[in-house]
Amino acid sequence: MSNRFERPRGRGDAGGDSNGTTNMMRLFGQVMLLPFTVFAYGMELFVRTLQGAQRVADDGMDVMVGGTTQTPAETWNSQGEIESSLAISSTDGVINDDAETNPKETIDMNDTDLSDEKMLKLVRYKILFIKRDHEHAFPEVEELVSDSTNETGYTAWKIAEFIQRLAQRETKVPANWKEYPVNEASPTLPYRDGNILLGLPEKDKKFLRVYYEVLARYERESFRYEERQIEVLEEIRNRL
Repeated sequence: MSNRFERPRGRGDAGGDSNGTTNMMRLFGQVMLLPFTVFAYGMELFVRTLQGAQRVADDGMDVMVGGTTQTPAETWNSQGEIESSLAISSTDGVINDDAETNPKETIDMNDTDLSDEKMLKLVRYKILFIKRDHEHAFPEVEELVSDSTNETGYTAWKIAEFIQRLAQRETKVPANWKEYPVNEASPTLPYRDGNILLGLPEKDKKFLRVYYEVLARYERESFRYEERQIEVLEEIRNRL
């Protein structure tokens, strides 16, 4: 006996169950493929980004090559010049400091050797007066020195020669000396006559200095003993 409230199953019900299952499977498949789809899309964007960066780099290289091209040698030279300039600038202060703290080093480089008697020396010298407020460098003189001497001996020789030469009335009084020197102890023996320097006070002679340098050297001619002996014998003969 059938229940009148029971609805018989028809084709429509069977079709609905089948369509629902198919949709569920399709949805499930899409969900499963979603990570792969996202990954593939991301890889595509990454590749496009790399291609764009490569094009930018290529364009930049084209501009550089088209503008200025440096050979390896030029590049090395430019780097070497930069390094050299940096090294010089970094040590410039040290060099200047050394030059300021050691001014004697430049003076010592001058040739002042007068000890070789086999060489004829061309010497340039000048007399210096270093008393405060009366500093002066007298005119320089050049001469040939054949004797063998040293700095002390040559300095003493030139100072003594300078003092003796004052008596010849050829040395002018420096313009900055004004009323100096005045012989207060003996007015009858003045140290100056107008603009002519006649002498210096004994206490101020200690302020005299000599600056000199050897400009050139020349080999001296050898002494001719035989010719000299003949000349001496001829002189003795003439006297007899």
